[in-house]
Amino acid sequence: MATQGERDTPGGGADRAADVERALADVDAVRRRVVNVVGHALRTPTTTIAGMAAALQATDDETTRVELIRGIARNAARLEELLDELLIASGVNTALPVVDESRVPLRAAIERAWESVGGRGPLDIDGPDVDAVVRPPALAKILTALLDNALKYGHGRVGVKLGTIPSGIRIEIESTDDGPTDEELTHAFELLYRGEHAVMTAPGLGLGLAVARELARFDGGDVRLERSNGGIVAVVDLPA
Repeated sequence: MATQGERDTPGGGADRAADVERALADVDAVRRRVVNVVGHALRTPTTTIAGMAAALQATDDETTRVELIRGIARNAARLEELLDELLIASGVNTALPVVDESRVPLRAAIERAWESVGGRGPLDIDGPDVDAVVRPPALAKILTALLDNALKYGHGRVGVKLGTIPSGIRIEIESTDDGPTDEELTHAFELLYRGEHAVMTAPGLGLGLAVARELARFDGGDVRLERSNGGIVAVVDLPA
């Protein structure tokens, strides 16, 4: 039976039904995106492990066995990392780092992260060498995700600024990337979301930014994206 408001509003019931239909379509689109991305992400290391395990059973050569065991361990570690990232990005606290917080010099941590993502040459880091009070593995993942993002989608120099704010420490990672639309920036931290610009620019799963924000918030900080003069800035606030 229609409510009084629906009877009094022309098309009220039809509008509500249309809203529900659109919401269900959005949920179904997200479900299909999750299944598609997760399925492809997990298939490669899983198939590789299965193939290597079969080869290990079939060989008696000790050198080959050692290489296969190392390959299985490497792909198993990658599989575990992917699952942890999915859980962290989904807000599952049991996947978050359990080590204690400690004071970490940021300049050295940023340089290590830059090297790990394949940054070429020294990174331009401006500002004092301040310390953050965080879980070191979490900080490493945050910096790696944001620097990798800047390196993949930027088309020029990547620069970092360090400074202090009343609540702690601020890191600004700037890249000359003018590709994302305002809508893409709005959805950038959603689980497995990749805008058209990202899809056309580099491969990825759409996990890095979501993981970085969850880890920063777990340690009392935050991550956001802003536009700057001709580029995008990832702003990281952390406790000091």
